[in-house]
Amino acid sequence: MKKLFTLLAVIVLTVSAVQAQYYYIPHTGAGTNPGGLNNDGEYPIGTGGLPAGWTSIHPGSATLPAWSSVATIPFTFQFNGSAVTQFKVSTSGVLTFTTGAATVPAYSTVSLPNANIPDNSVCVLGIRGSGANDNIVTKTFGTAPDRQHWILFSSYTTASGAFTYWSIVLEETSNKIYIVDQRHSATYTVSLGLQLNSTTAFMVAGSPALATLAGLDPTSIDNSYYEFIYGTQAANQAKLLSVSADPYVIVPGTSSITGQIQNLGANTIGAIDVKYEVGGNTYNYFIPNLGLASGLTASFTHPTPVNITNAQLYPVKVWVELNGDADNSDDTLNTSISGLAYQTTKRVLIEEGTGTWCGWCPRGAVYTEQIDTVYLNSAIVVAVHNADPMTNAAYDAGMNGLIGGYPSGAVDRKDIDVDPLDFGASYLNRINDVTPADVGVSAYFNPGTRQVDIQVSATFATEVIGDFRLNAILVEDDVTGTTAGYNQSNYYSFQANNIALTGAGHNWQTEPNPVLAANMHYEFVARDILGGFDGQAGSLPGTCSANNTYNYSFTTTIPAAWDETEMRVIGVLQDATTGHILNVNRGAYGLTTSIAQVTAPNFSMSLYPNPAIDFAQLEINLIGSADYTVEVFDLMGKHVFSQTFGGMSGKNILPLNTRNLQSGMYLVRTIVNGESLTQRLVVK
Repeated sequence: MKKLFTLLAVIVLTVSAVQAQYYYIPHTGAGTNPGGLNNDGEYPIGTGGLPAGWTSIHPGSATLPAWSSVATIPFTFQFNGSAVTQFKVSTSGVLTFTTGAATVPAYSTVSLPNANIPDNSVCVLGIRGSGANDNIVTKTFGTAPDRQHWILFSSYTTASGAFTYWSIVLEETSNKIYIVDQRHSATYTVSLGLQLNSTTAFMVAGSPALATLAGLDPTSIDNSYYEFIYGTQAANQAKLLSVSADPYVIVPGTSSITGQIQNLGANTIGAIDVKYEVGGNTYNYFIPNLGLASGLTASFTHPTPVNITNAQLYPVKVWVELNGDADNSDDTLNTSISGLAYQTTKRVLIEEGTGTWCGWCPRGAVYTEQIDTVYLNSAIVVAVHNADPMTNAAYDAGMNGLIGGYPSGAVDRKDIDVDPLDFGASYLNRINDVTPADVGVSAYFNPGTRQVDIQVSATFATEVIGDFRLNAILVEDDVTGTTAGYNQSNYYSFQANNIALTGAGHNWQTEPNPVLAANMHYEFVARDILGGFDGQAGSLPGTCSANNTYNYSFTTTIPAAWDETEMRVIGVLQDATTGHILNVNRGAYGLTTSIAQVTAPNFSMSLYPNPAIDFAQLEINLIGSADYTVEVFDLMGKHVFSQTFGGMSGKNILPLNTRNLQSGMYLVRTIVNGESLTQRLVVK
């Protein structure tokens, strides 16, 4: 059994004989923030205005350490068993509930307790708010009674000049305190802990020379944190920290159950049982000689894989059993596995954040063009513009939550903050993902009204249960403009030995900065995202069955300034719970299909009512006598109805029963002597 352990044990240090009131649990390499409530990006907050919800309590530029203004906790909170309502924070990394304290702790790491630290304080020592972009900001996440109040040291600096991000978090109801290690440009040492008074403190092991753990990533994917809990630590307590399995398996197949166990108790865990239940059967894995010390984690793979034999959903309950466990509420987690009846066709969505103001963004243009050329049929590219005339506000806001700078992007929103240079490698990883459904997309454009009707479909190879959604993205190629906002900044201008110098129609090294709008043609421009960044709520039912197709219709009007002949529609299937893109497909190039033409030299046709609920009538007016054939298709090309009528003349009215059809768009085609007319029929 291979065991992966965290590096730190739970060590509580005090400097007196006073019984400990707090203990802490390290979550090193957690890859998430505590509770998963804060998903905001980790980049300078306050430069150019505060994002929604954030409040500044100190703006930085404190050459000498200084206190912030006094802030109020937005919910009932207890520190060391007593109610506290307000706090203030020093630019040297100390939050204190003793708001009358005068002495400001120095810009240095110290051992706790320390006479210069006020009573009732939380410490992140070793950081400094001396820079112009440094800020102490607060924000409350979640809903009562489970809120978290975050105090973020944003874009702070270290003694060596590196930038750093830390947060202190106060949690409602549990009264827990978290210290979150978020982002650094270089490794350095800190001193972390709580000080109750001049004789009693609780430090994280390794302080005052504790090495930082987080990296450069502006998301929580590389975060670690320390959880301080008021009370006495239980002797024996195991927590099932995480569990995972391959979510989609082609039948017949198997999926292994993996996970992590954490020891929250004071005693070492010598042995433990890991069990899972599926289909009424329980499978046990006894792990002897585990030797899991207090605070550490161990990874496991259950030796009995789950057998997937049918195209259905397999709910799986996983739990651990430890003799004398003081708290069983954190012993169990659930997951699910879906069996696929057949292999679906996977395509990958690559979304690039870009902007004409961004001097490094020519690199993105080069690499997205390469991806589109090399993987034309399986990689679908969208350029999401920021702060320029091609910006779509909803799409831009969503992308800002996934990337930390420009150019950067997301690949299926599983790989995030990806440099364009790495799009190819990320694509190769994601194209092998098993997806539960095929996606179809069709668009029908009326040039008279400029209305486009879009249908996105998902045909599932398995049963899925959850919040899955369809979406439609409008993309335009060869976008041009005449104003200065279409000038492309170019930091590669006249620079030698740079990557991405040639591509997307330019030799960027020999061109000026900026490249003028007259010489710029922008590709893959995201014009609209019709279901919003998170997908259209309610576009799919809570349970989707295997071998069934589900459709959703979008309607929008194309502005006259957009060129419909250069546009495409991308259909998207996404998991709203994880935020991941599961599959995509791309419609035909150019929104040039007219649905207004209803006459031909030898006949005309009309459909009414349209949209239809229970029935529609097809009226065919023939010039002379003729045979004709009527066909009805869904947008996946499947025949719904087909019949030939012989020796007909004049006006013919054919009733169409739509009562048993799924909601969505259909094509009704009439063929007379080799001539055909097609109209769109919407079924509600």
